[in-house]
Amino acid sequence: MNNKWLKVISTMAVTTAAGLVLISSNARADTTVTEPSAQQLVVNPVQATTTADRLNLYSNNLAQVENTQNINFPAGYTLDAVRNVHTTAAANALQNQVAYQGIYNNDYQSDPAAAQEEVDINNLTADQVAAMNQYGLSLVNKARAEFGEAPFTQNAATINQVRNLALEYQSKDESLLKGNWHDYGILQGRSENIATFQIYVDSINGLSARPFATAKGRDFADSNAVPLFSLTTMDDLRALVYYGIMGMFFNDAGDLFGHAQNFLTYNQPITTLALYPALTYSDGNGRWSNGQTFTFRLENVDMHYIWTTGDNYNPNDFSNAGTAVAPWNKNDNGNYANLDGAYLTGDGQLIATGWHAANATQGRGYRFIIALDQEGHEIARTRVKNIIRYDVQRAHNVYDAARSGFSVQLDLGTALANTSSIRLISRYSGSADGNSNYVDYDFAPVTIDRTNYANLDSVTVDNNQLHLTGWNATNQAAGKKYHYLILLNNGREVGRTLVKDGISRSDVANVYPHVDGASHSGFAVDFDLTPVNFNQRLQVISRYTDDPAGNGHYVDYWFAPLTEGNYSNQAHLDAAVLSGNRLNIAGWHANSISQFETHRFIIIYDTTANRQVAAVAAPTVARPDVQCAYPGVVNAGQSGFNLSIDRDQLQLIPGHQYAIISRYSTADSGNGGGGQYTDYWFTGQYLVGTNEAGYLDRWGLSTAADGGYDLAVSGWRVTNLEKGYHTLILYDNSQGREVARQTVTIKVVRPDVAAVYGDRYSNADQPGFAATFHLANRPVGDFTIIDRYSLTADANSDYTDVWLHLGQLK
Repeated sequence: MNNKWLKVISTMAVTTAAGLVLISSNARADTTVTEPSAQQLVVNPVQATTTADRLNLYSNNLAQVENTQNINFPAGYTLDAVRNVHTTAAANALQNQVAYQGIYNNDYQSDPAAAQEEVDINNLTADQVAAMNQYGLSLVNKARAEFGEAPFTQNAATINQVRNLALEYQSKDESLLKGNWHDYGILQGRSENIATFQIYVDSINGLSARPFATAKGRDFADSNAVPLFSLTTMDDLRALVYYGIMGMFFNDAGDLFGHAQNFLTYNQPITTLALYPALTYSDGNGRWSNGQTFTFRLENVDMHYIWTTGDNYNPNDFSNAGTAVAPWNKNDNGNYANLDGAYLTGDGQLIATGWHAANATQGRGYRFIIALDQEGHEIARTRVKNIIRYDVQRAHNVYDAARSGFSVQLDLGTALANTSSIRLISRYSGSADGNSNYVDYDFAPVTIDRTNYANLDSVTVDNNQLHLTGWNATNQAAGKKYHYLILLNNGREVGRTLVKDGISRSDVANVYPHVDGASHSGFAVDFDLTPVNFNQRLQVISRYTDDPAGNGHYVDYWFAPLTEGNYSNQAHLDAAVLSGNRLNIAGWHANSISQFETHRFIIIYDTTANRQVAAVAAPTVARPDVQCAYPGVVNAGQSGFNLSIDRDQLQLIPGHQYAIISRYSTADSGNGGGGQYTDYWFTGQYLVGTNEAGYLDRWGLSTAADGGYDLAVSGWRVTNLEKGYHTLILYDNSQGREVARQTVTIKVVRPDVAAVYGDRYSNADQPGFAATFHLANRPVGDFTIIDRYSLTADANSDYTDVWLHLGQLK
């Protein structure tokens, strides 16, 4: 490009030189072209108006034109002031004194609806061409109305004629920014204004451009230092048209205000006006902050405003059939393409990148990527926005190869669930719907992963609830928004719960980025254990379904059974020994169900009295020897127990048999009986021996003061019943009945007894007793003193006895 248009500007970290100018300072917009004579092209204005009315496309009345922005004309900017500019001095004076204010006082007002419409300046649709023309014409007529001038008109024929003229410029690679002029051979005597801009069409990392719709009038005050702009929406295109017209009104001293005269003061012999861009390419030169230089791609947009009439009303021609491309090999009949990449995202979107170029695409301005399933049925399509691919142009110099790239996103929706492979088609079409007049390239099929991935991360029991965590992700679940976990016991459903909100699982998405929903595939659910029997087969199903109740159309993942119902229950009691005031118990109990019944208890059970004596939570002890013996049992390596219980807590009864019970339970309180549990009963044993001892040292019968009789007895008794009540019972052997009883409250020290029994009985230090029975009548017969220790005050239960024979009482 001509260096006379370059000026260094600063953009953050990058210093770039860009030839971005509003209008040329050397391209005079003559009021009329002298070769050939403009008089040859004079048409009857009535005829033009009639044509416009007949087509009902555009209004020739400003009041009927769609709403446009205001144009603020500075004071002193009059038709006479514009009309009388004939010299450079007069032009500079007008611009400096009056017109220059118009640059700062006119800003484009963004249109929200236009901002949502994508535009490819190289492939404008018929509707976009119409909207661009209506907008540009309305701005010109808005200005003319300010000065009381009649509006210009246009129709489809006018637009098609201007389009063809602009594309002649384009085919000759002519642009004001390349130093070209009004082309008299093209114009054939027609009047013309040209406003030119450059837009950034490259993708240099670190070099960005502002959307044209964000421009302000002050950005164009210096024609040699206009910022980099991009053009991707109808809003941007309207802004380009707006600032082009503003520049021709207010920043036109270099052309002696010839553009403004054409719009406002010259009596145009033809009053039908249309506009259309001619597109060429240029290179911009930049320099990074470290001094390194680089080149970037720019597209020159010469917007041609031409007063002409036409006779082409064919709506099929009412579009942009030409694009700005470098010269290409017109003899190459190849159809070239490559799918650089195609992959599924975690939300069911198919991302496809690549390129497609062929000479046959010329004139087919609508681009699509179409997705077909394995049966050849279309499941998605999307419009393509061209991407610069100079590498393709270097390899295949066919039509528009430099802009043959694509990067699209196709929403496969519910079709993904039943799709095993996708065949992508790149299509250039001459129709807006893409269904006729097209050139296709079929890419090789892309395989869709239909594997059902899942994992059960943890299975725990807490508060009698079965807690499950894990994840399940599959493309087959597309469109199935209800996620259930179902619990089966021996093949019978015992519970199901809805996963209301999938838990975020970035780890799953990292491993399976191509699976729909992987990023939120996690679950954490609870099941009531009341109907569950761990000793039967227990299995969990993860289900995605389209039915709120969890049925309908679904895809299931069956996790491996939690239990098989055939577990061995192995255990051994290594020791159960009374030592001093402690009962020491050690052993092991291995059962795989313990992975769910995680709370452990040791229970002491009195089998003689048929009741529980104690229940103690038992810490786990490592038993590698058990693990070696039973490697198939889940908890074998941690199956041990070793605990010591205070004998006072137990109140063991001599002569009673006791069973030691090892229990795994889902409940964490009491003895674990409030939840699901598994027991192992060790063989009952006498924890306290039956060899209680005692002796009656003396007794005597005497007459009492009331006429009755007193029987005095004394002796000693040793026992291992802790904290019991000591009772003496007078028993009539002849009658087989109790005669009387006395509670012993005073304990007598007997060193002689302690010397013999002190190491075997807990009360040997104070075993002595003395008591008196008061009898109403003289006892006759054979009698025994029953020496009883009992856990109850009435001495009728939980006791141990020693019988001391008295014989005949005399």
